[in-house]
Amino acid sequence: MVLLHSTVGADWQPPPKGTSLKTLGEAEEKGFIEIRGEFQKRQIRLTTLGVQHLERDRRRLEARRS
Repeated sequence: MVLLHSTVGADWQPPPKGTSLKTLGEAEEKGFIEIRGEFQKRQIRLTTLGVQHLERDRRRLEARRS
């Protein structure tokens, strides 16, 4: 979930520093992100499912704080 929360919008962007290939692969397998490029030029973006999941998670965290 840290990977999803560190994304900025749903546009193509570089993955966050320290993100492993395993983490990216798992998120892609679950349909949360799309990946393009290779190694140093890799970029990610949230899918519709990823955006929905992130919004739901942010609302849940906000409700917990209240």
